[in-house]
Amino acid sequence: MPTQGHRPDSWINRAFGSGTKFINGDTLLARITPCLENGKSAFVDFLEDKQVAWGSTEYIILRPKPPLPVEYGYYLARSDELRTFAIQNMTGSSGRQRVPSECFSQFFITVPCKEVAKYFGDIIAPLMRKISSNCEQSRTLASIRNTLLPKLLSGEIRVKEAEKVVTAV
Repeated sequence: MPTQGHRPDSWINRAFGSGTKFINGDTLLARITPCLENGKSAFVDFLEDKQVAWGSTEYIILRPKPPLPVEYGYYLARSDELRTFAIQNMTGSSGRQRVPSECFSQFFITVPCKEVAKYFGDIIAPLMRKISSNCEQSRTLASIRNTLLPKLLSGEIRVKEAEKVVTAV
């Protein structure tokens, strides 16, 4: 999971084994030290429609309830208030401390009225989609670069041919 930005660095497809299940719209929050202190969290927006994914048991899943939009969970997870609260509630030995999920029943937030929550969602959802689109484009371009660069350096293809590939993207 990233320490900045809302998208995971990478993911893989594999059959379910064990772990924490999540869906699009969920927020993954690292529960173990030092990942929580380092800000590791992610917003899930990369799955196929109705796909259920799974990951480490070291994730806490945040799933806002209406009227809050799903993106609210991510911004709450990134807030200093929630992180400080979680860190203060860690248990276990110093090298392997974890946040128990139950501690969040004692973390209180003010829920805005339906209109304010909708307004927030109307503003933030398109921004999150644009960020995701930019991330996908960046991944595609990096993949093309990683494919073309060795061929350019070896002389296997010429610059003009490489420009055609990049322009097509």
